[in-house]
Amino acid sequence: MYEGGAAGIVFIGPRRSQGRASATSAPGHQAGCPVHFRAAMALQKGGRMIDTQFRQLTDAMPHIVWTMQADGPHTWFNQTWLDYTGLSLEDSLASGWGGVMHPDDLQRASVHWAAALAAGGPCEMECRLRRADGVYRWMLGRAVPQHDAKGQRTQWLGTLTDIDDLKQAAAHLERDIFMNRIAGRVARLGGWTIELPDRKLTWSDENCLIHDVPPGYQPTLDEGIGLFLPEHRHIVTRHVQDCAHHGIPYEFVLPKMTVKGRRIWVRSLGEAVRDDAGNIIRIQGAFQDITEQKEAEAHTRALELQLTNTLESITDGFALMDREARFTYLNGQAERMLKRRKGGLLGKVLWQEFPAMAGTAVEREYRAAVADQRTTRIEAFYRPLKAWFVFHMYPTEAGTAVYFQDITQRREEQVQLRLLETAVSRLNDVVVIAKARPGKDPRIVFVNNAFERHTGYSRAEAIGNSPAFLWKRRADSTPGTVPEAIVDAVRKSQPVRTEVLSYTKAGQPRWVDIDIAPIANAAGKLTHWVAVQRDITERRAQSQEILRLNGDLEERVLLRTAQLAEANQELESFAYSVSHDLRSPLNTIHGFSQLLAKIDAENISEKGKHYLTRIGVGVEQMGELIEGLLTLAHLSREEIKAEEVDLSVMVRRMLHEHQEKEPTRQVEVQVQDGLIAQGDPRLLSAVLQNLLANAWKFSSKKPVAQIVVGSKPAAEGAPVFFVQDNGAGFDMAFAHKLFGTFERLHSPGDFQGTGIGLATVKRVIDRHGGRVWAESTPGQGATFYFTLKPSTAAMGG
Repeated sequence: MYEGGAAGIVFIGPRRSQGRASATSAPGHQAGCPVHFRAAMALQKGGRMIDTQFRQLTDAMPHIVWTMQADGPHTWFNQTWLDYTGLSLEDSLASGWGGVMHPDDLQRASVHWAAALAAGGPCEMECRLRRADGVYRWMLGRAVPQHDAKGQRTQWLGTLTDIDDLKQAAAHLERDIFMNRIAGRVARLGGWTIELPDRKLTWSDENCLIHDVPPGYQPTLDEGIGLFLPEHRHIVTRHVQDCAHHGIPYEFVLPKMTVKGRRIWVRSLGEAVRDDAGNIIRIQGAFQDITEQKEAEAHTRALELQLTNTLESITDGFALMDREARFTYLNGQAERMLKRRKGGLLGKVLWQEFPAMAGTAVEREYRAAVADQRTTRIEAFYRPLKAWFVFHMYPTEAGTAVYFQDITQRREEQVQLRLLETAVSRLNDVVVIAKARPGKDPRIVFVNNAFERHTGYSRAEAIGNSPAFLWKRRADSTPGTVPEAIVDAVRKSQPVRTEVLSYTKAGQPRWVDIDIAPIANAAGKLTHWVAVQRDITERRAQSQEILRLNGDLEERVLLRTAQLAEANQELESFAYSVSHDLRSPLNTIHGFSQLLAKIDAENISEKGKHYLTRIGVGVEQMGELIEGLLTLAHLSREEIKAEEVDLSVMVRRMLHEHQEKEPTRQVEVQVQDGLIAQGDPRLLSAVLQNLLANAWKFSSKKPVAQIVVGSKPAAEGAPVFFVQDNGAGFDMAFAHKLFGTFERLHSPGDFQGTGIGLATVKRVIDRHGGRVWAESTPGQGATFYFTLKPSTAAMGG
């Protein structure tokens, strides 16, 4: 193998006049010269040689011939040199070899020539010389010294032989040998033979390594086939038999196990070898371990699937085009955005399928990007779809990748944003936007026109400044102190609304209602603060005056409240007194009427007995009225104690009591489970008792009474409870009288009652912060609805 070196060389000494050099032979110098050169030397042994004849001889040679004086400078080059280098003889004599030698060979050549000059013997070396067209070619250079009769060196004679083709061929040969040696190892390729008819199997060393056994391992044929998986052994056996009997070559790819139990994939090739008579004497072939290839293919398929899934999951439209702008791939989002199926687009030219885009800036930018092999971005309106798109184009070796997004909404939002900016600028309220800086004061980035009107500062004075300057007392004073409420909110990145005292540029104080809110980006990171200020100086002055007036009013209210409390207490005492005074004569009337009916029953006529009965009924009604009035008065002053109440349990207990009192009634009852309310259990019990009593009473004339108790959701979220019956009902024209005290919509002859029950219901519901109403149709029953405030724990009456 030939080698090259790297160094510099100087072959010439001081320039001398060109002349002939006598040449005499020296022992052994012919050994380093080609035949034609030795012939030239033989002519010189005659003592003299005509210079013209020598030059004609050397010019006819295909080799480069040169001469050099004993101490180094060149004296002559033949025509072959001049043709090869393209130099004149004068330039060649001035520069010698060094002018055309490859820079990497100069140092090595210099060392060789210095050694030859010192030893005075023949010199041979390889180097690269530049041809006239600039190409370097390898040359074999030989030089021999010439001596006179006294043995003194008189000159050097040399030749240069072009060995570049030989050099390249040798390099290729050595590379091929090396590549063949490592090809099997790199490709995991091993050979094998099966000698017939004895079926002897032989593995190459590489094949042994593939099967995890040391080189030289010789398995039997059955052992070799047995390394394949059981379900594949019949396939291998059939291929071997067909090849051995019929000479059918084969190739297959199957998994198998190594001797150590490692699973691999192999490609097996086999072919028959015949003798001169055409008989098959052996099968030879190769195993290639393609496990890595199989794994790579599986990995590639997984990556392709992952890439496809990724492209199908992105929110951008994505398309691939070849060099002729034909579609080669579209993801699902591209189909949806373009409103075209990929089956109708693949293989089609973009500009033909979307002609409205042809000739536009999109096509011009696309073609420019492809021509210049640069990425580009462009926004354009596509009229057929009435949509704005932004296109990102990335030229590739195979064509172009295009990402695109529908930005119609974004552009509309930008229009809205510009409109909003205009509106904000014209607001009478001051708007300030400041950039958040963790650990530092925010810096103002926007103020509207109202800011300049109200503060006296210009927009230029505000932008880049800290909002703290708004709390300075004077324009030339030190920075003001930010109110503690705002400092605390900024530290916690929380919104805050407060009233603070600020100052105009002229130092005039002004009270402002300031609402500050943090603004975060999509990642949740705080980026800005927005503050809206409203001048409340005049309102605050008015508020102070109102507070003063309210103070006076509060004193009057307290006085009036005390008077009302005293009056209520007197009314309560009066109610109890009237109740006691009324009960006593009622009890007397009731007692004497019963004694009269008992003692003189025989002497009393039927009409008299009827009158006594009417007296008793009147007394009972009067007692119920008194009891109702006392109950209503008690409800007005009793404190509410709110707790969780299971209305379902309470209703079932009350209906059971009614059923026990009238066991012969046919009543169908439906009570919803889980009717939970917040309220005073005693007062809610009075509500349900009155509503259920009404339902029971007014449905008494139905053959089968129906009572339903349940709830339904309301728009405000609180449940609406209801009690429904299929009884007599009432005319909705008189619904406004329903919950008044002593108001009755049915005659006592039809249904008994005092007219206080529903008034009691309304009083309790009012005290619970709810409302009560009813819906009905005469003869078809009635439904009473009521709501309760979500929490009455804080209610005191």
